[in-house]
Amino acid sequence: YMEAASEFLMERLKFYSGTMKKYPSKVTLRGQKTRWGSCSSRGSISLNWKMVMMPPPVIDYIIVHELSHLVHLNHSKSFWTLVEEIIPGYREQRKWLKLNEQSIKIF
Repeated sequence: YMEAASEFLMERLKFYSGTMKKYPSKVTLRGQKTRWGSCSSRGSISLNWKMVMMPPPVIDYIIVHELSHLVHLNHSKSFWTLVEEIIPGYREQRKWLKLNEQSIKIF
């Protein structure tokens, strides 16, 4: 899974970085127990390798969420507006995540 995650997640990250013109200073894959992704104030993004078990639209939402933190390091209205510009149906992806994340974390 880790190898598949690395390939696929990096491909999606590169795609959305190019789309948004936002590039992280560093990207790491981890097996966090409580987060799907994070973005530091230094522009470093961490993604949970277990995301590879999610539907691609949910993966894209998480990636765009973290890339949006390169612009807004908060969850302000401006942050969510940016997410919505890139992923218009992000609310559906968040809903899927809330309903299904426990089954993926157990794995």
